[in-house]
Amino acid sequence: DEGKTRPLRKVRVRLPMLVSTHLSAINHRTLRPSVGDVVMQQGALAERVLVVQAGELSIQRTEAGGQPRLIATVGAGEMAGEMALMGDKTHSATVTVSSGPAELLEIRADDLLQAAVYDSELIVELLALSSHRCRETSRHLALILESLDALNQRDHSILQRCCEELDKEGGQFCSSSSDQLKQLAETIQATQPGTSGHSSEIVSDKFNAAQPLGSGLLLEGLIVLVMVSVGIVAAHDLDRSDW
Repeated sequence: DEGKTRPLRKVRVRLPMLVSTHLSAINHRTLRPSVGDVVMQQGALAERVLVVQAGELSIQRTEAGGQPRLIATVGAGEMAGEMALMGDKTHSATVTVSSGPAELLEIRADDLLQAAVYDSELIVELLALSSHRCRETSRHLALILESLDALNQRDHSILQRCCEELDKEGGQFCSSSSDQLKQLAETIQATQPGTSGHSSEIVSDKFNAAQPLGSGLLLEGLIVLVMVSVGIVAAHDLDRSDW
């Protein structure tokens, strides 16, 4: 809603403007990668930051032995990789161009840090961006955990509300999380005796009145909880800016 998006819109206007005032004194270059190009690799040295001037970036994190998980998207006016300003040695996620045409301003982290030392307004906007991401991720995490608890308790009304809230948030991550939760609900419903597993039954009274989860289904739900939470908690702990 308006109250949630206004701070981010302000940052998207002010951050590029403030960075641009320092370009004459710092090393930088403009990149125009194609959709699908990787612009930051998880595990690579974190020596630069990217300011998105056009297009959109997707942020994916891969845990040991796991598959890449989308944890965030970054749009025009935002920054990726700024935790390099805080001394992190490597990127904790892979950044890929998801929408184009993309135009990125690449700046050496050390140079931007030096500029920020003497520019309190730039520091404030960097903190505002990080704070917005942290609050946003905390909300998404709470909705996902509440949804999984609703699955365990067989409470379709809470599950439906949480999925609707995730859909309202917009973005690939929230939409994907909502879809996965609905699919898990369908899988659970389909295993109950006397049900056909149709999605329409997921929001019916049968879902609410079904027996509590058996140990096998509870384990399945917990596995999904771990899979989903790994990505989002990693983003939460890193303020979603350790890219």
